[in-house]
Amino acid sequence: MASRVRLGNLREVRDHPLGMTETGFRADLTQPEAFARGRGPFPGDADSVRSERELFVTAPDDEVLAVATITGVREYDDELVVDGDLVVDHERVGTRLLIRTPAENVFSCADEESAWAGSIERARWVYVRALVEVATVKTASYERRLAGADPAADPEVTLATANETMQVVPRYVMIHRSGKLRLGGPYADTADWDGHVEPWTDYGYVDCLRLDDVLGTSGDLDIDVLRPLTSRATAAELLESLGWDKVIRRFVDDRTPPQ
Repeated sequence: MASRVRLGNLREVRDHPLGMTETGFRADLTQPEAFARGRGPFPGDADSVRSERELFVTAPDDEVLAVATITGVREYDDELVVDGDLVVDHERVGTRLLIRTPAENVFSCADEESAWAGSIERARWVYVRALVEVATVKTASYERRLAGADPAADPEVTLATANETMQVVPRYVMIHRSGKLRLGGPYADTADWDGHVEPWTDYGYVDCLRLDDVLGTSGDLDIDVLRPLTSRATAAELLESLGWDKVIRRFVDDRTPPQ
């Protein structure tokens, strides 16, 4: 079970227990801002909130804006204020609650964790995370090579060297049936385990997300194409454009019990 707070209409406030001057939903809220607004005060049962591990703060349409680990609950004028630690870039941020409620009250509880574990939403997120991870590693290698270059070197040579560094492994991400990821390359049909090349399916890996397939290229990668893919929103948009049914099929099939 998780405690869930749906942000309401935007309004100015005074004498807020957490020092807020504005509460409610705005489209440009950062995760820390959303968490701060979702801490309360709001009506509810303190014992119920204390029994939960996580707090989900959502927009009015139930999109998850922030997730925090609950560390305590305080009462304030017959309402509750939640203390917690923000989990930055939690896997649920940007997804919608799977157990929806038409209730207008701001606070609710639901077994979101169990619903998420076997959901198509989670399967999609695994692939988004895979694309973000490989894009982040490759762009980071490019940036490190630029940062470590000799300032007196020819800029064109420096850029070419950084680009060459970025082209090497990893070129793909192996996806385990549990959702665990493993970066690899250059061959997408084998895994090099301590020098022993064996089929990655022997170790529970059921799919492989290849940059070449996603980007539609077999040549050199473009840093200007990879940089945006370090954003989960951009990565999700690209994978969605390829068709989720096609992208996540092997992962879903492996987790579906035979009829």
